[in-house]
Amino acid sequence: MQIITSVDGMLRTLSTSQTTFAKKSRSLFCGLPALDALLPAGGFCGGAIHEVLSSTKMPALLLPILMARAAAEHGWVVWCDQSRQFFPPAAAALGLPLEKLLVLRPEGRDELWAAGECLACRGISACVMPLGRVGRVAVRRLQLAAERGGGIGIALRPAAAVGWPYAAATRWMVRPATGERMIQRWHVELIHGHGLRQAQSGQGRVGQSVLLEMSHETNRVCAIEAVGHRQDSPQVASASA
Repeated sequence: MQIITSVDGMLRTLSTSQTTFAKKSRSLFCGLPALDALLPAGGFCGGAIHEVLSSTKMPALLLPILMARAAAEHGWVVWCDQSRQFFPPAAAALGLPLEKLLVLRPEGRDELWAAGECLACRGISACVMPLGRVGRVAVRRLQLAAERGGGIGIALRPAAAVGWPYAAATRWMVRPATGERMIQRWHVELIHGHGLRQAQSGQGRVGQSVLLEMSHETNRVCAIEAVGHRQDSPQVASASA
């Protein structure tokens, strides 16, 4: 497979033999310890699909942007945007490098096929894609494509998808939380982790959550442990664009 992109007005073909996420690392870290601690081995595993479910009408994009930003260190990031809801400058303000970003806008029903082709490409470190109600065969094909490519698939789904077929290493439920005038917050809960059991004392696992907090003035992002899971003091990490 070849991917054609335009840089500075000139077309060029991306090499699929670039250093890939799978070769460099089997885990992807967002750099927010409170969030990374919820995962096995402290990171998002490569060669897998990770689902972000949103309780709001619009997809919750902060967590996918953080994941894509980390993946961009290892290769190209594809963002499937058939509905044209993605705003690249906002993602760039949070640290996603635009020089590593490919925005994909396929026509009609080609979006799922195109996402699978990108996932199977070894030059792609992450593919962000909306995923509606599809059958077990379709989600399994996406998972197999991610295994071939070695990167991560970030599936954006509605909260109703919690009962739909899936083939994901992790699933996250994102809900808006009470914020402030210039600070926006989201409640992020790990609702499925492949091979994980329920949370043990002091360890991040299924059923635990964090608060993601973003300042609209500075674009600073913090991950704060949910009150019920804190030990002696809250664990806070930040990332600035």
